[in-house]
Amino acid sequence: MDVWIWLLAMGVLIVFSALFSGSEAAMFSLTQRSRKTLEHGGVGGRVAARMLQSPEHLLSAILFWNLLINMTYFAIAAIVGARLENDDGAGRTVAITFTILSLLSIIFFSEMLPKSVAVLAPLRITIMLGPPLSLAVRMVSPVVPLVTVVNQAASRLVWPSFKPEPEIDLSDIERAINLTTDDAALLQRERMALQGLVEIAGTRVGELMRPRNKLWMCAGPLVPKQVVEMMPPSGYLMVTDKTGEMITHSVRIRTLRPSQLDDLDSFCEPVIYAPWSARVSQVLDRLNDENRSVAVVVNEFGELLGAVSIDGIMRSILAPRQQADPFGEVVIQEIEENHFRVSGLVRLRALAKRLGIDLTEEGVNTVAGYIQRNNERLPRVGDTAKLPGYLLTVVEAEEDGIWIDIVQDEWKEELP
Repeated sequence: MDVWIWLLAMGVLIVFSALFSGSEAAMFSLTQRSRKTLEHGGVGGRVAARMLQSPEHLLSAILFWNLLINMTYFAIAAIVGARLENDDGAGRTVAITFTILSLLSIIFFSEMLPKSVAVLAPLRITIMLGPPLSLAVRMVSPVVPLVTVVNQAASRLVWPSFKPEPEIDLSDIERAINLTTDDAALLQRERMALQGLVEIAGTRVGELMRPRNKLWMCAGPLVPKQVVEMMPPSGYLMVTDKTGEMITHSVRIRTLRPSQLDDLDSFCEPVIYAPWSARVSQVLDRLNDENRSVAVVVNEFGELLGAVSIDGIMRSILAPRQQADPFGEVVIQEIEENHFRVSGLVRLRALAKRLGIDLTEEGVNTVAGYIQRNNERLPRVGDTAKLPGYLLTVVEAEEDGIWIDIVQDEWKEELP
């Protein structure tokens, strides 16, 4: 009877060990897309999402419980094995067989099987095990910092000479691309993506943002019918505060199913805020780190200038030479040699690169902004401005924007 009680305890410990092992495999195999859907997975999903905000704390708690359960299991196995060995009806052979079976059982039923099942449906298992796992984490929260410190100290003692690998240079990446494929078309696309990465490293977010007057903003309750009829070109609906002066949330409309449009408030996602002078690469890092989709661009006074989405940033990386803006219009048109027509929303740096000239102008993002600074007023038809070797003239001015003719300046002074 005593042996059967111990065996029952070992079975319960195997079940608990399997739950912790399975939850570890499920939660840490979730993709970024799956983590976003946790917020809409009920109480269990929200609890799991909060725990995943501190992954090191969560992992330390799971490992602590697993270690405690496994140590208790093997202690009981040793007690039962000793009793079997001293029993006249069992003996040493039975005790050794029992010990081997105990080891194989905990390996299979608490490690291999639960982890294999967990990775097949990680999202569902995470939502299901979220509440009980949260309780277990809170129970050992006072001990977890000590476990983390001991783990770090042991790592430094065992691997004291490990150093982080040096960063890879862009030239190394390009050389690797050249060696990976003989497909000319694929090689060109890879070079284009590499060039896009280099460009965003020095591009300000103010140059890539969608201006405020091109955003679809809503301050009131979200009406599904209105959303369907007025689908924003960018695919994002911007939700503002009560004053309508600042964006607080965004909704990625184009990824929602028709049945999800009835509950738009559940898919509102907080935005991040970035100054217009921040680099696009820095904003992209923040969007990835905070798992957000939209960054609101503000000026030095905190006023709303526009917004940029992670989709737009990736589009500029993967198609950096694309000559069409997000509204579907061609923004740089070559009418004839040394004669162009551009939209006022064109980035000044992109235009300078197309014309093959160098700029020293700072603090101006668009061609329209450059003309406004030179004339000290909002651009009107007939306003002009000069770039090195070229003359800019406003030929159309509408509510949606302006169009500018660019011709070679025949009266430019010859440089010495």
